[in-house]
Amino acid sequence: MTKETNDNKRFSRRTIVQGAFTLSGVAAAASLDAKAASAQGKLAQAIAKYQGSPKNGQECSTCVNFVAPTACQIVASPISPHGWCQFYAKKAA
Repeated sequence: MTKETNDNKRFSRRTIVQGAFTLSGVAAAASLDAKAASAQGKLAQAIAKYQGSPKNGQECSTCVNFVAPTACQIVASPISPHGWCQFYAKKAA
């Protein structure tokens, strides 16, 4: 192996440190929603497949888990009264 080839395969300490900071930042950002939900003792919106709009006539305001004005017993706040998630359960009439 020539010196030139060997030099191309080496990484500088700066490159490694920058890569580590980038990866830790991405991981921290991805877990923020999950940590906030965990602090509330609720599921993250992504896990509940929450969306800010109704689905097939179902919306949070008509769900047994909805807590007015923008909360849910299961999914991390804030939520829209017109939102929807996979845990939707219609209120009894």
